[in-house]
Amino acid sequence: MVYWDQVWGVMSDKLPSRPTLDIREALNELLRRNERTRGAEVGEMYLSSDLFVARLRRTRVVDGQWESIDRTVDLFDLMDEHERGEG
Repeated sequence: MVYWDQVWGVMSDKLPSRPTLDIREALNELLRRNERTRGAEVGEMYLSSDLFVARLRRTRVVDGQWESIDRTVDLFDLMDEHERGEG
């Protein structure tokens, strides 16, 4: 049995070889063709002689607004202002 922390360590230790990149590209193409996996892409991968693990990533857009401020803000002060309806 392979535990996730063992797989994670193996996945991130080395740069991918060309055959691994080819597998990643092929799997990404299959993900694009499937309705349930469209929008996902291959993240980390582990490939051994008898096991293949691919972790999928999905891009998520979070609605909101960006504000640039010139001061440091305390998180608890922001929470208090929000509760009072000031923020």
